[in-house]
Amino acid sequence: MVNEHLEKIKNKGAWVDCEKDFQVFNGYENIFLGSHIYLVDSILNAGDTKGSITIEDYVFFGHGVKILARGHDITKFNQERQETITEKPIHIKSGAWIASSSIVLGGVTIGKDSVVAAGSVVTKDVPDFAVVGGNPARIIKYINKEFNFFQKLLFKLGIKK
Repeated sequence: MVNEHLEKIKNKGAWVDCEKDFQVFNGYENIFLGSHIYLVDSILNAGDTKGSITIEDYVFFGHGVKILARGHDITKFNQERQETITEKPIHIKSGAWIASSSIVLGGVTIGKDSVVAAGSVVTKDVPDFAVVGGNPARIIKYINKEFNFFQKLLFKLGIKK
């Protein structure tokens, strides 16, 4: 199946696939896709200037994921807020899984082989091999990561490094 939005993205590797409802809202030229990526019916909004979306190899999404490098300035009001656009880059590292209905906001890096649980809103960086969930998304656990005693203690105390 050919998707007009996917076809307009020039910076992409081999085997990048999506469903018919996949959309790019803005910034085709600021989207960089690796290889072996499945975008399903997601929406990407990269922006025109400082916004960009980089998705490395073997990343896949669940249904209804939104990757939003573009937004509005909350310090403005009324018409000025409507017209003031903010943009920050998003980087999703290799092997990450962004589950259904998740939202990733600008300025965020999603770590290698990490998992974003369904329905999460990611507002901060996600470390490699982490499972995050909630609104805002928080670290739930790590996958296949060995911790020393000090790291385990910090994690139990809620200090996530």
